[in-house]
Amino acid sequence: KEGDMEKDFNPQEFVGSFIQVAKEVALRPKEFFGDMSRTGGFYPPVLFLAVCLAVRGILGSLIFFNPMPFIAALVSLVFAFIGAGILQFVLQQLFQGRGTYEGTFRVVAYSAVVQLLGWIPFIGFLASLYGLYLQVVGLEKVHEVSVGKAILAVVITAAIFVLIMLPFGGLLIMMR
Repeated sequence: KEGDMEKDFNPQEFVGSFIQVAKEVALRPKEFFGDMSRTGGFYPPVLFLAVCLAVRGILGSLIFFNPMPFIAALVSLVFAFIGAGILQFVLQQLFQGRGTYEGTFRVVAYSAVVQLLGWIPFIGFLASLYGLYLQVVGLEKVHEVSVGKAILAVVITAAIFVLIMLPFGGLLIMMR
């Protein structure tokens, strides 16, 4: 299954491949992540992630007449790389995960399919929770760890993000 590129987003067949991958990740995550290529470069998953975040950012900015959703989408692209790094570290150091950083990043990127609904109030929140589930499923497959270890890795990574972001939240409040 290592070289099964038809399960990955193919930028040469942009629209058809994007729709197919989005459906597979959202509706059949165990099969998708089980068959997903662990290698093949960062370009396809980064592009998939960027499109999902752009849809959320643009629609959110238009709906709320506010540029912040678009800016948040751009920041999320950077944080995807950082989050994948933290997940990789946690899975390898604490849970003896077998996956690579690239495989971990691919899980994070393809799980961003939920961002396509992120601009819709309340639905976006529910979609984000489903995105965490997608990450757990993907990490379980890529790192060959139990569901419990994958859940713990996602929770630990989320906690680290909260701790990192707390000072920035305080700065934003003070700047008002």
